[in-house]
Amino acid sequence: SLISIGITLLIGKISITSGVAIKEIITAGPALILQNLGNLGTILFALPVALLLGFKRECIGMTHSIGREPNVALISEKYGSDTPEFRGVMMVYVVGTVFGTIFMGAAASFLASATPISVEAYAMATGCGSAGMMTAALAPLLELKKEAATTLTAYASISNLISSIGGLYISIFLGLPLTEKLYEVLEPKLGRRKKEK
Repeated sequence: SLISIGITLLIGKISITSGVAIKEIITAGPALILQNLGNLGTILFALPVALLLGFKRECIGMTHSIGREPNVALISEKYGSDTPEFRGVMMVYVVGTVFGTIFMGAAASFLASATPISVEAYAMATGCGSAGMMTAALAPLLELKKEAATTLTAYASISNLISSIGGLYISIFLGLPLTEKLYEVLEPKLGRRKKEK
């Protein structure tokens, strides 16, 4: 199908671009790998907010990670597809798919031009979501620093690849257990209880 052809071309472009900037990627290696631990921030920030909004077990699916395809599969495998946890991860997946690209593009543009953090750091951060989100967030960065287009694209591409592969293992071994434990601790304190009839 046309989608398969498009994805194949995108992967080919990412591979070629990453290969050209291999020295820069090796130099930035630890930062690229460690930035995946930033996904754990979704748990610490979003879980209390979700509980305050009245969500229950949906919080576990919603906040254990950034909620992309591998995380949907993980929640489905662990809890089943007819569970509150699965409904939670699907809410994040659908909202991320619909609004994520727009948000990532706007956030990258604003933050890269309004803060002192390097454009290279933002390029690494753009890889946390889907390829579409990465592309939308990378475009304004390429406009800000045209002379480093190859390096920025390589950072974003490799970051996306590492997030896709490593992010799943971080979710399995750190994210999901941490979310479960925090849910047990925070739900009695922050959760909204349903009134008894």
